[in-house]
Amino acid sequence: MTGILIATHHNLAEAFCETVEMIAGKHDFVESVGLRAGQDPEAFGQLIADKVEQFHQRGHEEVVVMLDLFGGTPCNQTIRLLRAYSLQVVVGVNLPMILQAVLANREGVTASQLIAMAVDNGRGGIFDAGARIQSLTEEE
Repeated sequence: MTGILIATHHNLAEAFCETVEMIAGKHDFVESVGLRAGQDPEAFGQLIADKVEQFHQRGHEEVVVMLDLFGGTPCNQTIRLLRAYSLQVVVGVNLPMILQAVLANREGVTASQLIAMAVDNGRGGIFDAGARIQSLTEEE
């Protein structure tokens, strides 16, 4: 299975993990790390590297890092580690995306496939609910 690391600003990553656990149960292949106000970017990058190494030690050969914002410190520090750890990286994380990745993560599913499914589900989870409900009621 693929390791999934959620890296965000502040405690968003932790909240995502807690929410996923509430909905889909606890999974040992999901971890989080959040950048705190005033935290040294290099130290934060080391936390990401440590989490990735822990995944490898637990037998997760591939690791997907899900980030909140392109160009932010979590993203920039992950990009610095991209080649050294052969990471798969996706930006713009949301709950539907994470749930898809967690529920689809099994032997034989590659990190690239997980990202493709997660991005598709993440995009599909963003819509104008009012307009959708309105169109459904008009069809009746």
